[in-house]
Amino acid sequence: MVEPLAIPLAAEWTPERVRGDGMGGERFRTSPAVPNYGDIIMAHWLCSQRVEQEAGVLSRFDPRFWTVNFPRPMMAAVTNPAPDALRVDAVFYRRSDLAGLIWEAEDRFDHPLLRYETARDFRGCRLRFRWRSAGVKPLDAIRGPTLTIEGRDAAGKARVWHVRLWNYATGNPEDASVVIDFASVVGGFALPGEADPVWAGDVDRMFVSLVAPEFDETDVPLAAAQEGWVELTGIACDGPGAVIGIGEAVLPEHGFQIASGYDDSYNLTPARLLRNALHLGYRGAITHYVGMSHYFRLDALYGGFYVGLTGGVLNVACAAWHRDFAARAKACSTRIVGTTGSSARPMARRR
Repeated sequence: MVEPLAIPLAAEWTPERVRGDGMGGERFRTSPAVPNYGDIIMAHWLCSQRVEQEAGVLSRFDPRFWTVNFPRPMMAAVTNPAPDALRVDAVFYRRSDLAGLIWEAEDRFDHPLLRYETARDFRGCRLRFRWRSAGVKPLDAIRGPTLTIEGRDAAGKARVWHVRLWNYATGNPEDASVVIDFASVVGGFALPGEADPVWAGDVDRMFVSLVAPEFDETDVPLAAAQEGWVELTGIACDGPGAVIGIGEAVLPEHGFQIASGYDDSYNLTPARLLRNALHLGYRGAITHYVGMSHYFRLDALYGGFYVGLTGGVLNVACAAWHRDFAARAKACSTRIVGTTGSSARPMARRR
């Protein structure tokens, strides 16, 4: 997660001292010649929200801004093989393991200057994509891929709807075109008998559930780790609600470098993580802390899960994420300094 950072002011922002802070330092504010964005400390602005900074537009459901979540010890990662595509790589260890591919109406992960607009009304949107998958339950299966929509109904009461994707798919269970019109989408497994109309006017988030072919609700280990993947390609959104705002501030390059931690950002796309670093003025090298809890390939043994002795150290999700991260960093002339030791902590540092 990218936390609000202390952003160096541009050179023309000349702070003026207004009073002591009582702790041996000085408090500053911007000079009258520039907009007053509030008190700052030591010529830095501790940003909590975008005010008048640069903004642009974003196609809703942009592939870079989806996330994943799942119970440990399973792993999943989302990457972007093309501008209109996303791919989820996952490894399941237990029958009950479930990964969610998530779109949130509110951006909780980007820097305040770079977040997309909170837009909870999905009714003016039609989402379409091509679905391809392997190693997960297919679209036509019982407990197959389901779009769960969490929000409130027209009366303001909290509701959850479960939309079977197969009901909106054309093709075969592992290669199909899917179209969702949020103004008329209906939940339920068998339609029309089990129809549960969705009111998509106040949505918090939605997610697609992905499970192994042997899925049930027990925590029994699978006979062997099950790897699977899903690709959504040709992702497009149309309709009057298809475009939302997004922060596009670009800070000038400064003398600091940034660090990242896979343990803290495994749920994000590498493209999203690097966008934050570049827009905030960080250049040169990124010190990347791989961490110790998310990258091992595991085997079920003696009633637990232990680092496997075959197939390599990295699980398929971790390998896919870092492959994409490294390729994107290279494309923008950013070096990656990888660390795995427990003493390495993500922080900004001067070059």
